[in-house]
Amino acid sequence: MKICVVTPYFETEESWIRQGHASVHGQTVPAHHILVCDGSAPVQIEAFQGTHILLQRNYKDYGNTPRLIGCYNAIDQGAEAIAFLDADNWFQPDHLEGLSRFAQDNRLDACSSARTLHRPDGSFMAKCPTVNGRPYIDTSCLLVMKPAFHHLIAWVLYGQDVAAVMDQHVWGHMKRAGVRLGFLDRATVSYRTRHASHYRLIGEVPPADAIDRVDLHGERYQ
Repeated sequence: MKICVVTPYFETEESWIRQGHASVHGQTVPAHHILVCDGSAPVQIEAFQGTHILLQRNYKDYGNTPRLIGCYNAIDQGAEAIAFLDADNWFQPDHLEGLSRFAQDNRLDACSSARTLHRPDGSFMAKCPTVNGRPYIDTSCLLVMKPAFHHLIAWVLYGQDVAAVMDQHVWGHMKRAGVRLGFLDRATVSYRTRHASHYRLIGEVPPADAIDRVDLHGERYQ
């Protein structure tokens, strides 16, 4: 199975992108990484393996348009499954193998995993209690199989007012369309967080630059 992983980025810490790229190529099954530069200076990665798409402007929609452009590229390359990885996150080595096997064994068209929360320096905080598929998922936890590729247009179907949580709308769009969905309760995605609620969850005082907002899902790509 050919799996492509789409990562949009805009002015993201280069070391984080390198870590994410290394995690894609450290998977227990082969995967092709598609980086989509959303109008900022392109990241430089030694011995980069994959496709690097450079966009001429920033679309200012939290990476949703670049994600869809990455999906088009993946389809053109013959992808049979498309996964997503936000530029500040990384995969555990068996993430793609676990999700693809889960999808195949259960005849699913798309599925999502659980995630762990990490401080910006990468240190572990906790397993995330919010991203559990009921109803919340995370972009970086999502794997879409070929029969559901046409639903990926949903990345750009909704307004700017919900662009920051478009993954929820993509998941909901597929659910309403009757796509066979599943949630694998294995935390194989590592998510860097600046959300105050996540620090309070583990009894820590949030850092001074923490984001304190009502939505439970967390900060998305900017």
